[in-house]
Amino acid sequence: MRQETRVKLKNVLLSFKRSIVEVPYSIEELKRAYPFHSLLFPGEALIAFKKQRTVVTKMGQQLIPELAKIVAEDQYVEVHRNYEIMGQLDEAKIKVIDNIVNELRMGRRKPNHQKEIQEILAAKGGEAREVRVIADLFIGDFKPGPLFLEIKSPLPNLDVCAESKRKMLLFQALFENKNPQAFLALYYNPYYPKRYKHSFTKRIMDMNEEVLIGEDMWNKLGGEGTYDELLRIIEEVKKADI
Repeated sequence: MRQETRVKLKNVLLSFKRSIVEVPYSIEELKRAYPFHSLLFPGEALIAFKKQRTVVTKMGQQLIPELAKIVAEDQYVEVHRNYEIMGQLDEAKIKVIDNIVNELRMGRRKPNHQKEIQEILAAKGGEAREVRVIADLFIGDFKPGPLFLEIKSPLPNLDVCAESKRKMLLFQALFENKNPQAFLALYYNPYYPKRYKHSFTKRIMDMNEEVLIGEDMWNKLGGEGTYDELLRIIEEVKKADI
């Protein structure tokens, strides 16, 4: 990782840390708001609990996508957040994609990335229709082909999983001649050191072909060792005066 990239990551982390303000509630107010939590957690822990809910939302929407962009820019040039992709696609392919996602939602089929792509690419005969998808992170010059990431919290609900799957399949259909890469990127594994096992993700996604979790996500973007370097930077920021 270049020193320039390291500095950018550190600055973003510091800025995020400074942006987290104190919880504007007293311990007594929180005890009334969360009476059952107060049975198990002392007052300061209740404050931390309340703060954590705000932090997690901001982290997923702001911090993680920006860190991912900076990490990717260490290796690539065509890196974009919230990148709009539009194109014409055979209606027959769109119908197959919708059917695949609906069947996965209802448990009528098991996720199988290679089989799904074969079904989609074989579908023909409809009129061309314009489709639009937005990548949380897009890398146009990624090797071996353009990369589309859906960056989500590690425990997405069923609707989020299904919509991410649909977007990923539409992207791959649009870029079928460019060896497209598409993944659901989960920026940490809440089950660590055990294997990831969230049921909604496993129902919709081919875990071996379509999902990057924690270290695999960060190393995919920045190369081997990126995740370990990011952990070192976080430790440095934790010790910094703000």
